[in-house]
Amino acid sequence: MTAVELATASTGEAQGQIALRLTGLSKTFGSARVLTDVDLEVRAGEIRGLVGRNGSGKSTLIKVLCGYHDPDPGAHLEIAGRKVKLPVGAGESRRYGLACVHQDLGLIPEASVIDNMLVGRFDTRLGHRIPWKQERAKALDALERFGLQVRPTTTVAELRQVDRALLAIARAFLDVTEHLGEPQGRGVLILDEPTAFLPAADVERLFSAVHRAAAEGTGVIYISHRTEEILELTDSVSVLRDGVLVRTAQTGELDQTQLVELILGEQLENFYPHLSSPSNREALVVSGLSGDLVHEVSLSLNEGEIVGVTGINGAGYEELPYLLFGATPPRSGTISIKGRRELAVGFAPRRAIRGGLALLPADRQSLSGAQELTVFENVSLPLLRRFIKFGRISRRQERAAVETVLRDYAVKPPDGKALLRQLSGGNQQKALLGKWLQLQPSVLLLHEPTQGVDVGAKKEIFGRIEQAAAEGAAVLVASAEYEDLAHLCHRVVVLRDGRVTAELIGGELTEENIVREAYGSERGGASDRLVVAGVGTAGGNNER
Repeated sequence: MTAVELATASTGEAQGQIALRLTGLSKTFGSARVLTDVDLEVRAGEIRGLVGRNGSGKSTLIKVLCGYHDPDPGAHLEIAGRKVKLPVGAGESRRYGLACVHQDLGLIPEASVIDNMLVGRFDTRLGHRIPWKQERAKALDALERFGLQVRPTTTVAELRQVDRALLAIARAFLDVTEHLGEPQGRGVLILDEPTAFLPAADVERLFSAVHRAAAEGTGVIYISHRTEEILELTDSVSVLRDGVLVRTAQTGELDQTQLVELILGEQLENFYPHLSSPSNREALVVSGLSGDLVHEVSLSLNEGEIVGVTGINGAGYEELPYLLFGATPPRSGTISIKGRRELAVGFAPRRAIRGGLALLPADRQSLSGAQELTVFENVSLPLLRRFIKFGRISRRQERAAVETVLRDYAVKPPDGKALLRQLSGGNQQKALLGKWLQLQPSVLLLHEPTQGVDVGAKKEIFGRIEQAAAEGAAVLVASAEYEDLAHLCHRVVVLRDGRVTAELIGGELTEENIVREAYGSERGGASDRLVVAGVGTAGGNNER
């Protein structure tokens, strides 16, 4: 029996059992009320989606459940049939059978798989001695249950990202079950954006793990900005907007457009920007570019043109922006920026920036932003030379420039002193995009520019990309979000095995055609679960 079938059977057997019941939850910070009388009920074996824009209250709700925030008076909580006294002490929620896997996973990279499973969970009821044999067996059983086939002595740093996510889920499952006794599995597992940094090929493995947890009778709350994931994975979905739970519905009752409109609180019109016509002047010409994945790629971008590059994971499209920027050393080829020809070998980021290129990588955690620096420091970094007077940095000019970016890009909160990691994913991305666009680059290179952001921020980012193109920048978007590319781009170039195999434009530029070309067959189509698609309706943007 498949994990999905097991989950379905378990859900049927658990009919009527409540894994979590929350009533009257409100939360106020100072004079701002961020949650208002939220009621939430999740059944055993149910996978409940929780969606909403950044700032809708999702994170606050989860932090109340996990004991990081105290709720306002009047809230009541039950988990697995047990009344839970609020506020829950920090770190105490697992005693009641509730565990959360946060986006950063909370693992120790230098420690082994088995140590990460057991740290803080050792059974010392026999005194000061740890029963290693029993503890190890319990951890290995959980790892096997979630399909994680790695050596227990392997360090987390050596694991692929999907295996790290599965490890965090397996550990959380132990938290859910170990305090509940028999029958196990009537607790609650909360997954906060678990696929945010996973390639599409690994998403199905994680989905199987989620179904497995539900099959054991655990209630699952699944948070994601990816509406396609919510519609595919969950049994039901709750929508938060401005701190209010506006609707809970069976997932089968909603289509993608309806779900996005519930999240936004408005009809889904003009989600993708109207594209301006590009000029005939070439901004970027690439000839014979090769790297580790890319082989002899040649392409050109005109001023004001948005060009997508895509393919399946490993096809090479994801390497292209870094080769063009010199962040990944090319092996051969030439790059011409507004007529100025450069050898690709030896081309480095410093020369790329001087030549008018800007790159926004997909990985906000370690590549596109410095999480432990302030927003102020992140945004001003490319402009520091402009603020140096008589050997000193003019902090007044620097602050004015950063405040302009935060205001123009609607970054919330508009506080330059906040650490970058304290902002939501969407607001981080807007600040980092603004960081590079303030340079007014001739060529803007983007890798998965809307990864891990909500639909509201996604719409704003698309608007900024189109605005940059309308002002004359050539934009290259490397992405596996086929539907977004079909609507956002003037052209889409498809790579297979590191080589350009197709170019789609005009009426040929549809999501279905991108899928077919990426997979090199006639199967494909929007109904196939080949990628995690974006939002909007199928088909291309006819207004090019």
